[in-house]
Amino acid sequence: MKKLIGLLLFSFIALITYAQTDNDIVIEVAGEKISKKEFVDMYQRNNPNPDKKIIKKDLNEYLDLFINFKLKLAEARKLGLDTLTEYKNEVNSYRKQLVEPYLNDKTVTESLVQEAYERSKEIVRASHILILIPANATPKDTLEAYNKALNIRNRILKGEDFGELAVTYSDDPSAKDQTRPESSNVVKGNRGDLGYFSAFNMIYPFETACYNLKINELSMPVRSQRGYHIIKLTDRKPAPFSTCTIAHIWVNFDNHGSKEESKRLIENAYSDLQNNISFDSVASKYSDDRYSSKKQGILASQRVFNMPVEYTEMIMQTPINSYTKPFETRYGWHIIKPIQLNPVESLEAQRPTIEQRISKDVRSYRTIEEFIKKSKVEYNFNEDLSKLDAVIKIVTDSVFVKNWQVPERFEGKETIFTIGDLTFTQKDFAKGIEKIQQNQTPEYIPTYVNNIYRKIADEKVLNFADSKLETKYPELKVTIDEFRDGILIFSITDKFVWNKSINDSVGLSNYFDKNRNNYMWKDRADATVFNFYKDIDLKKAKKVIQKGIKKKKTNEEIIEMLAKKFKIKEKKIEYFDFKWGKYERGENKIIDMTNWTLGISEPIQIDKRNHIVIVHQQLTPTNKTLSEAKGIVTSDYQEYLEAEWIKYLRANYTFKVNQNVLNSITN
Repeated sequence: MKKLIGLLLFSFIALITYAQTDNDIVIEVAGEKISKKEFVDMYQRNNPNPDKKIIKKDLNEYLDLFINFKLKLAEARKLGLDTLTEYKNEVNSYRKQLVEPYLNDKTVTESLVQEAYERSKEIVRASHILILIPANATPKDTLEAYNKALNIRNRILKGEDFGELAVTYSDDPSAKDQTRPESSNVVKGNRGDLGYFSAFNMIYPFETACYNLKINELSMPVRSQRGYHIIKLTDRKPAPFSTCTIAHIWVNFDNHGSKEESKRLIENAYSDLQNNISFDSVASKYSDDRYSSKKQGILASQRVFNMPVEYTEMIMQTPINSYTKPFETRYGWHIIKPIQLNPVESLEAQRPTIEQRISKDVRSYRTIEEFIKKSKVEYNFNEDLSKLDAVIKIVTDSVFVKNWQVPERFEGKETIFTIGDLTFTQKDFAKGIEKIQQNQTPEYIPTYVNNIYRKIADEKVLNFADSKLETKYPELKVTIDEFRDGILIFSITDKFVWNKSINDSVGLSNYFDKNRNNYMWKDRADATVFNFYKDIDLKKAKKVIQKGIKKKKTNEEIIEMLAKKFKIKEKKIEYFDFKWGKYERGENKIIDMTNWTLGISEPIQIDKRNHIVIVHQQLTPTNKTLSEAKGIVTSDYQEYLEAEWIKYLRANYTFKVNQNVLNSITN
């Protein structure tokens, strides 16, 4: 009931809000004037007539509902329901979802989707040398890191070994050999080799650089949020699968006294397999992967990025359900058995996943960047970066311990940028820095200020353009206004009707007492239906039921008698059960087939299922109790409360209809 009323109320909300530029007012409700054009457009949106012909009778009915709707909105605003935090949060959350497509450039988004899909069809293998850049680097720090990366690149080009240089210079710890804290074994470093990967497995700038390289090509220093990377692409090939299911046996170096012992164990495992011992048994006996060894050695939904590079290569070489010879990785010894390779899905199948991953990935900012770029042009963005110097001069190192305040003497009147009717001054910027400062590693203040400015400026441009969306896109404003008013209507109706009907037990009881004769039972049959689900001798079953009736047994006891007769000790419900109740005509077709004849019926078959009915008695019409009629009484009470509420609203708010203008709509 609540949902239905809510949906009806939503439909009364305006399609388009027009500026009233004339005196052609059809109605004024609670001080709000509605023009003829606005009213007709709202009516036509809800007009049930297929050809949208305006019928006077329907128009008058709509007018009555529309007045009630506007009166409820006026009352909701008078009570301040539109100022409540939860209301604002709900509207803002809904608006945020609605405006997202307007903020994201469709062309850029689609190009990112296409790019990710094409990359998903190919796997690449790359090695890198990472030169870290401090989180709050100065220009000098950045330049030094770049030059260091460039020098390493030049050494590689002159013939030095990439792996050796990665071990010596890379700030990625995986490049170097590492001693496990839990054992004395040394895990070999990857010497910069990152193995195979595909779209979304690496940070976006790194991924893009790799897919733009040719095999054995060396990149220039590539900047990411971590630092500079020298990348060498070592392989690229069509993706052999998107995900795969494999079974494996892994003998971990860390779990055994020596590498020789690990090798001996994997050879024993391989020998067992060759002697036709099942893979799952061998995995359970030898594998150090305790998770998969309990599941027949199976690893499901594996991707190339989640497994050692040797696994990928072995999978591509080994037929399905065949197993490999033992092979070594830096983690230990392995035997694998490919079970299922799932091919790369089509673009349309992948699109929802790709779009979701883009929205959570750094690449999504490209769409926002494009929106900001276009907004700057559309709203005439102008900036003077020389005005930043005055702000740079007043910022001190205290900003890095969240203790900086804009000096009182700082006037900061000069404009840094304008966009549309928004002016952003030096003082505005300084206050912005004061607001977002945080504890951090100190950095070069001019760099810090410039970076913060770009962040704040882009945010201001984004917010400005966002604030213009409803003006720019009327259909967006309609949808948001519709939701906003709908939430108010729902809230105030819940307050005065729905919630009250549930919690006002005294009022509900009084309403029922005054209208008791509206809630009557018609003629009813008090009856039990025994249902039989399997082939059973129904003549014998009827005799058992007759015997039970004669001995005044309960329905439950009769079921036990049937079970004993047919020697059913378990799962009696699979053979027969019963349903007892009081039924009006038309409520139960099985009972109706007895013509309500008192006593036990002959077996009745409906839809290949057999039934035997006991009609205990016929009941004459009588009043329902409140508990028996609770649902319909509550619904009627809600309608009563709403009618009384409408009377109150019409008595306490003014509304006036210009009958001549209204009549002109159908003339």
